[in-house]
Amino acid sequence: MPSVKKALLAVVLPFVLVAVAGLGLYWWDHGALPGFRPRIVDVTPTTISRDNRGVRLRGTAHYAATLKQKVGDETYYLFPLFPERDTTSRTIRVMVRTRRKPDPLYTYGDLTVEGLARPPGSLVPGYAQDELRERGYDFAEGWVLVLAFDDEAPAGD
Repeated sequence: MPSVKKALLAVVLPFVLVAVAGLGLYWWDHGALPGFRPRIVDVTPTTISRDNRGVRLRGTAHYAATLKQKVGDETYYLFPLFPERDTTSRTIRVMVRTRRKPDPLYTYGDLTVEGLARPPGSLVPGYAQDELRERGYDFAEGWVLVLAFDDEAPAGD
């Protein structure tokens, strides 16, 4: 009987350790366990950093620079967000990724976004960055991607 307990422990213990480590890494990366939102911190497009997780920021979206991104069956829209009423800056510190399609009639729009601040990584591929550079934009060192919480985030004010 003791060998059955040892065998069961040898199978279950590694599984539990891997599951706990995976949940811990997810929590560290997203600021909350799966299914939960991280604590929201108010930031601005100039104060946001990659150290933030859950953020709420208000700014002016440059809808003219919106990129459409297809990932499987999902469609996302990427656009730069600048400090409020800033329609002339071209150095991107914040990009927003959302499922909500911006109104094509607007070139700029003030909005408040709640989401998860992330390093862009592969979510904004090089060709998308190149396209924005062709449109006259550039990227600041350490720029941040905000994955909008689309189910509750307001589309605009």
